[in-house]
Amino acid sequence: MFLILDMMFLCMPAILAFLFTLALSDFRCPLLEKRTSCTCREVAWWNNDRLTIVNCSYADLQTMPNLSSLSNENVTKLLLNGNNISAVSWTDVGPRNITELDLSKNRLENQNIGALSHLAPGMTKLSLARNRIAIDQDLMFLTNLSALTELILDSNIIHNYQNEIQFFPNDIFRDLRLHSLRRLSLRSCGITDIGPRAFAGLESITEIDLTYNYLENVPPAILHLKHLQRLFLGGNDITTIEARSFYTLRNLEEIVLDYNELSEIEENAFVGLEDCLKELELHANDLKQIPTTALKRLRKLLFLKISKNDIRMIDNAFQGDYQLNMLDLDSNPLTFSKSTFQGLEHSIETLFLRNVGISAVPLVALSRLQVLSYLDISHNHFHSKIFDTNLSTLSVKTLVMSNNSLEHISPTAFSRLRHPIGLDLDNNNISDITFIVEAPLCSFRYVDISGNPLECNCDVEEILHSGTIFDMGLTGSCRLGKTVYELGSSKLEDQLHDFCNRSQRIVWCPGTFESNRAAQSNPGLTLTNGWIFFVYVLLNKN
Repeated sequence: MFLILDMMFLCMPAILAFLFTLALSDFRCPLLEKRTSCTCREVAWWNNDRLTIVNCSYADLQTMPNLSSLSNENVTKLLLNGNNISAVSWTDVGPRNITELDLSKNRLENQNIGALSHLAPGMTKLSLARNRIAIDQDLMFLTNLSALTELILDSNIIHNYQNEIQFFPNDIFRDLRLHSLRRLSLRSCGITDIGPRAFAGLESITEIDLTYNYLENVPPAILHLKHLQRLFLGGNDITTIEARSFYTLRNLEEIVLDYNELSEIEENAFVGLEDCLKELELHANDLKQIPTTALKRLRKLLFLKISKNDIRMIDNAFQGDYQLNMLDLDSNPLTFSKSTFQGLEHSIETLFLRNVGISAVPLVALSRLQVLSYLDISHNHFHSKIFDTNLSTLSVKTLVMSNNSLEHISPTAFSRLRHPIGLDLDNNNISDITFIVEAPLCSFRYVDISGNPLECNCDVEEILHSGTIFDMGLTGSCRLGKTVYELGSSKLEDQLHDFCNRSQRIVWCPGTFESNRAAQSNPGLTLTNGWIFFVYVLLNKN
């Protein structure tokens, strides 16, 4: 994650140029717009690439619209979702070179769909989600879509089923010649079992989504997908990950198994993935412990999400060949000790401990994490409404403590910090922020005080104008009488000037901490730094 952030920071000027050079130009379809509720527009990007879009979404169409007036136009996207269209014929004359076709949320059935390769032979993305298509029947209308890279068949039906078994059959894609297909989505199709050759003909796909079905095990059919990189099996009825469930998938980087009924992961469950698996998500299952033996050989594993299980004690469980840098343990009834994070001392950078029932910061366990940068301990139940835990033994650069019912923060918590910290305190019950004024100079990169009953007083004025909080400063709102002001607004500034002396500006924070009352001067932060930190906060905020 932090590698991604670094890349984003380096590319920030290009990103900003991209965002601000988006423009709309003149592509219109007056005949179509006159007869229907469709609209036409062209989007011109910063690099002069153009997307031409015909949008007939939710236009109350009963049949395919007459697109003959656009037969000589190159249309990038044709959006027909959310109508009552029941048939698509290859004789429907349409624009040339459609690359994306959305027919989701209509009333289409197999027999009423003509060969889509005639309508849009160069199509790369096709959505047929939420129709009446029997995905276990003839899908020949998909034949020869040789450029298709993404196919979405979510929320369609299995036609033939007995005794509540909805079987996805063998060879259903075999003769369709979908040689370019890379992503297949079959979410919410009611599938209970999958034939071992169900994905024959799709050997080149890199992502398959089988979320929200009724599968009771990892389907062996995936073992033929040797190029698979991402596998989504969330929201099924899987109780056990058996040995060798993925052993042929030497390119698999991400597995999502959230919202299953997992209670056991066998020791050799991930055999074959030792040098490829990077992300494993096991949120909302029935696991009682970290699956140590199953994970220990996953040398490339970087992110483990094992939140909302029933893990109570972690004792020397992270002994493996991996170098985890992100760990999510949210919503487990945890008890912490010195050995909780043993094995992760020099790798964990991001740690989520939301709603784990802690009554104080578990310093004994966290102090051992030498490179921990981001810590989220929101939604816990601190016994004391006064937060005075000294954080000097932690390496964190961002600390999130929202929704912890805190009423007062002691400045002693931030004495002798290793480096400045970003602090998120939103949705507590904090009415004063004297701790910022009394803490050592430049202790904070930002402080978010949103959702607290903060009073607008001279401490607020000093913090806003002295520059002691650098980067994004102080964010949130405060109350003056019956009026609520956004921190940093000109109206608040005018009000504070009436009864507070304007504080001296500190525009540069030195490398060593000094008294907050000391006056410093130096060139201020650049706009680029401000944007960098803004993106950082957005990506890390829950």
